[in-house]
Amino acid sequence: MSTDRFFSSFEAGEPAPLHGDVGGGPARSPTAKAGVGFTGTRALRYDRPGHVRLFDVDVPAGEHTELSYVVFPENGLSVALDAELDDGSRLPGTLDPKALYPDQWNLVRRPVPAGRTVRAIVLDAPDATGWLDDVRIADRPPRRQDPVDWVRTTRGTHSSPEFSRGNTFPATAVPHGFNFWTPVTDASSTRWLYEYHRRNGAANRPRLAGFALSHQPSPWMGDRHTFHVAPEGDLAFGHEHETDRPYHYGVRFDDGTTADLAPADHAALFRFTFPGTGAVRFSCGRGGVRLDPKRGVVTGYTSVRSRLSAGARRMFVYGTFDRPARRRGKTLAFDAATVDLRIATSLISLKQARRNLDAEIPAGTSFEQVRDRARQEWQDLLARVELDGATEDQLTTFYSGLYRMFLYPNSGHEETPSGRRHASPVVRRWWPSTRRRTGAKVVDGPMSVNNGFWDTYRTTWPAYALLTPGRCGELIEGFVQQYREGGWIARWSSPGYADLMTGTSSDVAFADAYLKGVRGFDVHAAYEAALKNATVAPPNRAVGRKGLRESIFLGYTPLTTHEGLSWALEGYINDFGLANLAEALGTPDEAKYFRQRALHYVHHFDERTGFFQGRHRDGRWRWAPHEYDPTLWGHDYTETDGWNMAFSVPHDGNGLANLLGGRAALESKLDTFFATPETGRNPGSYRGIIHEMTEARDVRLGQYGHSNQPSHHIPWMYAHAGAAAKGQGKVREVLTRCYLGSEIGQGYPGDEDNGEMSAWYVFAALGLYPLAVGSPAYVLGAPLFRRAVVHLESGNRLVITASSGGPYIQSLRVDGEPHEESWIAHDVLAAGATLEFTLGEQPSGWGTPPPSLTEGGDPPRPLTDLTRRDHTALFDDTSRTQITFDTATPVIEYKVDGPPRPVEIYTLTSGTRGAPSAWVLEGSADGHRWTELDRRAGETFPWARQTRPFALAEPAAWPRYRLRVTASAGRRMSLAQWELLAGER
Repeated sequence: MSTDRFFSSFEAGEPAPLHGDVGGGPARSPTAKAGVGFTGTRALRYDRPGHVRLFDVDVPAGEHTELSYVVFPENGLSVALDAELDDGSRLPGTLDPKALYPDQWNLVRRPVPAGRTVRAIVLDAPDATGWLDDVRIADRPPRRQDPVDWVRTTRGTHSSPEFSRGNTFPATAVPHGFNFWTPVTDASSTRWLYEYHRRNGAANRPRLAGFALSHQPSPWMGDRHTFHVAPEGDLAFGHEHETDRPYHYGVRFDDGTTADLAPADHAALFRFTFPGTGAVRFSCGRGGVRLDPKRGVVTGYTSVRSRLSAGARRMFVYGTFDRPARRRGKTLAFDAATVDLRIATSLISLKQARRNLDAEIPAGTSFEQVRDRARQEWQDLLARVELDGATEDQLTTFYSGLYRMFLYPNSGHEETPSGRRHASPVVRRWWPSTRRRTGAKVVDGPMSVNNGFWDTYRTTWPAYALLTPGRCGELIEGFVQQYREGGWIARWSSPGYADLMTGTSSDVAFADAYLKGVRGFDVHAAYEAALKNATVAPPNRAVGRKGLRESIFLGYTPLTTHEGLSWALEGYINDFGLANLAEALGTPDEAKYFRQRALHYVHHFDERTGFFQGRHRDGRWRWAPHEYDPTLWGHDYTETDGWNMAFSVPHDGNGLANLLGGRAALESKLDTFFATPETGRNPGSYRGIIHEMTEARDVRLGQYGHSNQPSHHIPWMYAHAGAAAKGQGKVREVLTRCYLGSEIGQGYPGDEDNGEMSAWYVFAALGLYPLAVGSPAYVLGAPLFRRAVVHLESGNRLVITASSGGPYIQSLRVDGEPHEESWIAHDVLAAGATLEFTLGEQPSGWGTPPPSLTEGGDPPRPLTDLTRRDHTALFDDTSRTQITFDTATPVIEYKVDGPPRPVEIYTLTSGTRGAPSAWVLEGSADGHRWTELDRRAGETFPWARQTRPFALAEPAAWPRYRLRVTASAGRRMSLAQWELLAGER
């Protein structure tokens, strides 16, 4: 709580400035309402004033006095308000102009030395233009709060489709809950539900359209099952009259009406208080609402769904007020000033919605009871991390990040009289839904939904594995259920199989979790699902890996696949995790095969340019060297450019370094990357400016686009270059200036997708990063806080201390012993450990490089297919074609084109009928005498057109090979491909 000593928002009746022109505010902003100030309708225009005296004041400073203001830079960022003190001095410290975003309002706070008197407020803007508002000198005493109370659910809402400062909404929910409940500023939208500033009214006051039931995973995915509740009246308000906590959203409107909301898993409790008697209205854009005024009951269903809400059917709503009412259309009016509404939902039936309500918020439950239960759930999670030495803004950022992480994924199941069940979002069923029950198939077991694995595999799932491994296993089991029901795990679960983004990244996320000791899920089914993603071309665009029909055999993803380079590089990361999981599960042939595939990034590396780029099916590069521009967005790259994909080998940093010419070459390329400005004006195949380009430009870290997930690992790659300190410096800069603005609805430099942007901050602030997801280790960085204690689920404690606030590691002791490696094993942390960092202001040489898939100094050389002149369907590098033999036991010969190379693995790809079950592979020098190389029996191909690998006991180099099939699952046998993978001589 602050106490103002001076304030001017440049409105009538407030202190007027000595210089500058008061006007209507910025003409345009991608995130704010135009033509007004930040608050009110006026703001101060500055136009290269140099150094001017803005206000004469006489304000003595107490122990916690500060000068604050909001600034909207239009041209130039060298702008600051300062204070002239009674001894002629200025405020201590300097401001980093890079902490300000252009064309947006920025909140700045500066402490005033206690015991001094502020004589004047001065403006320094020597070569800049823009706007100022809300100039304030106030006392802000420090607060002591529980972790959950540092959370601001409005963080990230000062956003729009043009520029993301998070693109979030104030979700009020329990951790991983079935429902979100949120205030909305636009009830007609399924995308930007709540905009902190841009949709303010004519007087520049925020205004709600009501409260919504929501299941939105991202504004880009859109919402589903929305259902609106709104008190009647003028719903204008000020943000200072909001309570934005995970367990409680509350607001006092300008007309005196108040609304408070507390969540349960499938239910919520609203309390409305009116200046006199009041009324509550209900609406649904696509659905039905029925009101029973005598009993105070509302029932209905909602079929609202965005285009990308794949598999969403009907949701049912049952609510009851604490008193009877009078009906006016879709409104209930009450003869009381305060009314409570208990409301619940179900995807199964209206009857189940009522059961959910009675189970979670029985009649007679008070608002305080619901609120306090939800608060305790969040507190139990967030309090697992204790911080010492964090500022208030850092506490808000850190714990709000944990809230965002644990908000997703969501449960899609319900407790019914028959046990835990769910309406399947992945089983196609054409039964119609009625107003009382769903037409979806209702299935036993858990269901997890709402996750974009392309985003979340990088940091969010590793965070679950470390902080909440029990819950992590439960969530994975809910996604494995998708595989059991629909045959695949969604790439983007919204709630079912949405066709969006690249990579089947649940593969590496779940492998990583298992390798870090997470249990509680069917790992064999999870492995099956990943194996299917990696070896079977999908039946449609919404599931599996695109380009897989050819990429398996070519070793690269051709241009016929849209954004094929991104699909390829994500595939290699997933193959890396799959290889490690296969090893852990005792399937060595598959482990060896996928380890080789994880190295196929070399086939997309263009030595002529030093960048990864796309290739035609015949092997030609998309761009000639003189045409290639790594700053060009799109084409082969998803939401980024060639620079930001140049380091997308987090699982094999040493191999990448060797491709570039060694560790020094990798360091040099990273240096150039961070020194090359992003202009935001090279849209490439996007043909127009997309928000990610503008955000990447405004981060101002060279080409580094921390505003988007493909770049998040890049600073940590300095560890593989033997220059860990350079990465530590970049990470500290991101931590200290890219997550600002919590108090005015900002807080992120780009989309905060399902907790990923938050998890990056949490890991980096603790001094850890899961660089090589799919392996149980972390790269180490400089912790942000003096001390952090992580209370692990096992009861062990992970204690991380830092000797000072410098950004560079000088030394580290783990459990009292010197630790020189720039990485640490998960097992060490999970067992409970004490990490004592000594930090400094200058870089040091601490930190030997982390382990890598490639060892030594040579570039990776994965196995490649033997060449032959026969290009029949069995050897045409696509699983789209096949050969069906007239017999169940054919003999197939293979004559090598050129000198023989040592074969280590061969693959067989089943056709659509009669897959082989037993065979002998033989080699021959002359085609007459044959030597047995491998014998198999009792083999199965679970899916048609599946590629399965088989490793030889010893490498074998022969000019001729023969496959003698001795048994098949049918009267005739078919094969789509036969591949012999060999090393170099």
